[in-house]
Amino acid sequence: MASAAQPIVVLETNWPEAQVYADSFLLGRAGLRSFILPPGTQILRLVPPEGDTWSIPAQQVALPQPLPDTLWLRLPFLYYYRLETLPSGARIYRGLPSQARLLGETPFTGAFEEPLQDTLYFVHAGYALAMLRPTAHVWNHHRLVLQPVDSPKEVTMWTPALPRRHGLTYLALGVAVAATAVSIHYKFQADRLYARYEQTGDPALRPRIRELDLRAGVALGVAQIGLGLAAFRLIFQ
Repeated sequence: MASAAQPIVVLETNWPEAQVYADSFLLGRAGLRSFILPPGTQILRLVPPEGDTWSIPAQQVALPQPLPDTLWLRLPFLYYYRLETLPSGARIYRGLPSQARLLGETPFTGAFEEPLQDTLYFVHAGYALAMLRPTAHVWNHHRLVLQPVDSPKEVTMWTPALPRRHGLTYLALGVAVAATAVSIHYKFQADRLYARYEQTGDPALRPRIRELDLRAGVALGVAQIGLGLAAFRLIFQ
């Protein structure tokens, strides 16, 4: 049983996987709900779990001093959505496009007080209409590959002369491999900085983490395009 020198905090949040820190000391997952605070704790922080959630700011609160024997806290997160399409630039509608409830364009990142309940529709010129029923977690990341509208069968732009038929395929594979390596490099750097951010909560680290993660995402997108082009040529040559 905790003494007055070791007060208890009972925590309510909508993200049980978040990590709970007393100042810089890790207490455990938020799903445990009840924690013994080290003496002298000033700040309680909820840090998003590892993964691509680094862009979500930590939730934190300054604790009253002196601490009571039992402290009840509610620290909910907003609901975050990251919506991507390949290719990008698709308009996103909440509900049918005829309802004109435009949410934004891909790539899209937004935060909401409540989960998105509407079916999302993605509209891009030259591509078939796509729809998505979004999840209702705190962090929701969705990627869609848009399907091009059928082209006339007589189009021959993907049938180069025989002596050069494999050159572009090899080039696309080489670009995909190189871009994948670059993406992994930047992602590892971002993960290392994020580990420091978890320990310190230093907001000055966030712009550099965002920059590294963006570079990793761009490189990954280039790799996906290269692989897609190579696969297309291997199938249809």
